[in-house]
Amino acid sequence: MHSQVETLLKKISYIETDMELHKQILFSIPSNQKEEMEKVMQTISEQKQQVRDLRREIKRLDPAAYDRILAIEQGTKMFKTLAQDKQFDRVDTPDDSGACKITLSDGTDVDCLVAAREENGDWMILTRDGEVKQFPKGLVKQGTMS
Repeated sequence: MHSQVETLLKKISYIETDMELHKQILFSIPSNQKEEMEKVMQTISEQKQQVRDLRREIKRLDPAAYDRILAIEQGTKMFKTLAQDKQFDRVDTPDDSGACKITLSDGTDVDCLVAAREENGDWMILTRDGEVKQFPKGLVKQGTMS
């Protein structure tokens, strides 16, 4: 990935974190303070525009990275939706070495951004390409931390 893209992603992350704080501030403002509410809403609107602008810059610099980012975002949404009805007894993400993988019973390693084992032994992962995959317990030999 292009180093400028990584810098832009860090900026987006910072802005999105700040935007979440402003949303919390907005909900804490008493309803009779309309002017203050409007200021905070304006700030949030400006931050959303900054994120859109930074995303356009990423798309210009590295279209493949942009497409991958979108795929990961979509996969993350799908993962969260599917995870709502599941009970996990273990969730792995890339550790300090950047490793997160499951090993299938045939010996195949599958790299992932998230690997979650359900209480019943089934696994759900989010791949580095943004795909959500599910595996029954007999198909997975081990996860990263096993």
